[in-house]
Amino acid sequence: MVAEQVEQAQGGLESLSLSQKTIGQLRENFVDIEKLCQECQTLIENHDQIKLLSNARNNLNMTLKDVEGMMSISSEAAEAHDSLTDEKELVSTYERLTALDGKRRFALAAASSHEEEVGRLSEYFEDIDRTWETFERTLWGHVSNFFKLAKESPQTLVRALRVVEMQEILDQEVATEAAEAEGGGAVESVANPRKNAKKSASSRNLPQQKLKVQGKGYKDKCYEEISKAVEARFNQLLTELVFEDLKGALEEAKKIGEELGDIYDFVAPCFPPRYEIFQLMVNLYTERFIQWLRLLSDRANDMTNIEILKVTGWVVEYQENLIGLGVDDSLAQVCSESGAMDPLMNAYVERMQATTRKWYLNILEADKVQAPKKTDDGKLYTPAAVDLFRILGEQVQIVRENSTDVMLYRIALAIIQVMIDFQAAQRQKLEEPASEIGLEALCAMINNNLRCYDLAMELSSSTLEALPQNYAEQVNFEDTCKGFLEVAKEAVHQTVSVIFEDPGVQELLVKLYQKDWLEAQVTEYLVATFSDYFSDVKMYIEERSFRRFVEACVEETIVVYVDHLLLQKNYIKEETIERMKLDEEVLMDFFREYISVSKVENRVRVLGDLRELASSESPDSFTLVYTNILEHQPDCPPEVVEKLVSLREGIPRKDAKEVVQECKEIYVNSLVDGNPPKAGFVFPKVKSLSASKGGLWRKLT
Repeated sequence: MVAEQVEQAQGGLESLSLSQKTIGQLRENFVDIEKLCQECQTLIENHDQIKLLSNARNNLNMTLKDVEGMMSISSEAAEAHDSLTDEKELVSTYERLTALDGKRRFALAAASSHEEEVGRLSEYFEDIDRTWETFERTLWGHVSNFFKLAKESPQTLVRALRVVEMQEILDQEVATEAAEAEGGGAVESVANPRKNAKKSASSRNLPQQKLKVQGKGYKDKCYEEISKAVEARFNQLLTELVFEDLKGALEEAKKIGEELGDIYDFVAPCFPPRYEIFQLMVNLYTERFIQWLRLLSDRANDMTNIEILKVTGWVVEYQENLIGLGVDDSLAQVCSESGAMDPLMNAYVERMQATTRKWYLNILEADKVQAPKKTDDGKLYTPAAVDLFRILGEQVQIVRENSTDVMLYRIALAIIQVMIDFQAAQRQKLEEPASEIGLEALCAMINNNLRCYDLAMELSSSTLEALPQNYAEQVNFEDTCKGFLEVAKEAVHQTVSVIFEDPGVQELLVKLYQKDWLEAQVTEYLVATFSDYFSDVKMYIEERSFRRFVEACVEETIVVYVDHLLLQKNYIKEETIERMKLDEEVLMDFFREYISVSKVENRVRVLGDLRELASSESPDSFTLVYTNILEHQPDCPPEVVEKLVSLREGIPRKDAKEVVQECKEIYVNSLVDGNPPKAGFVFPKVKSLSASKGGLWRKLT
């Protein structure tokens, strides 16, 4: 290798010596020509020869200048190479190299018709190529080191970017000239002769071929180097820490994210505004952070909830950092809304739901064996409601303080599902026989669910306030909160069932419309039993629930009385009608002590209507009373009339059939789209009607 270089150097020296000798001879010839020209000035007859000699003189002058320019290329390339050591001379070096490229382009164009000469010249210009390579390594080294230079030596970075701008302008100028030349049929200029000089001689020797102009693309290369630098900055985070050390990864991610502040303060001012370098860096950083989050999500099942919250907490800090630097909110939230964290959020939410479910199921099981607690005023409760919403509230607060809006939205949906599941678990418990659940447990459940409703509304309000509007609009707490009121309502009905499942009450009810009933030994005893229960229930549950309980008890009492009236087989006599009226009075007097008279009257009225129906004396009176019943109880089927008519003595069979048929027609005509206008509280619950209703409907249709 060294020997080859020595031979090349010797060849170069010999060429230089030969060139100097040739120049000397040319100078001597030039002197001779000058002398001859002076001698021939007066020789008009030799004008043609003189003109030829003058042209030769001019050509020799131009040749001398070209040769001198060629001789200076090597020294200028060396000067450019030496200036690379001085960062302040970066722009000057670029200008020298650009000028050298111009000389080389001229020389190659002049020698393009001589393939051998082109090859020799290309070897002669290799110093320029090597200097360009060194210069570009230096240039891109500065660009890739943009972060450090912007803080320590911003002038160096600015000079490097100025070179990029200058080359972009030059590329544009060369492209424009080439386009114009191509339009005129001339040979197109080559924008990057340094690289083209390395091509084969045959590709260079194309005087008539139009060559496609390609710029150096410094601006694109600048973006590429910046991207590589960012890639290198994230390398440890994405290839090592993400798999080995979550704590270290979070610290590294925080450190990298904070660098955007320095990029905004130091790096961005060094770049031309049209580069939008800060926005580019935000995009590059965010893309790689999303990549990091996806890698973390791949092992979400191996991370604890605390670790997941630390990750989401970092995302919040990163978003706030971006917003503080002036980034639009929608762009700042790309990390959290990219879907990269979905597996992490899914794992957290699923664990939260599973833990909460296990907890409340244990509580509900414990409620079966542990007596409810009492407040100072005797109201029953279990800790389940307060504890459940304390846990849910803590989850909201934790996520609110340590995670993203998306995570809070997911937690809000999860909490709604937890509440729905909790309600379902309580409903499942209510499916058990009321007597097995117990009066006190049911009363505690009523109070618990009312308390749950209040706590759920408070939690809903605070959660929705914390959520951005676009997420809050997608969350519906209201229906779920009302679900607790529905559970409380079901528990109220079960509490009523406890009373009616009481063996003593059952013993009284089977005597309805029998001898003991006629002797005032049923209804009076029944309300006395009710009174004992009511005193306990009133003490156990809230006033608003107690009123609903009384209303439910009135309704159940009416249903039971109507059911037994239709089931009993004794003929309805005058004494039956009188006892029925007394029942109405007893029930009115009892229930009006607890709820308003109007509410009691609205419910007891059906007993009076049936009494009037049962005491009717003519077909017209039957239809008139039945029409009146339909105004208050639109779902009272004509089967009721048929049953009561059958219990009357002295009504001819023909009249009975006529009454029943007319009542059926009245009922059918009252239907709307084949259904009663509204449902009442009595007849859908009467068991004696449900067994034969299908046959009745078939008859009617």
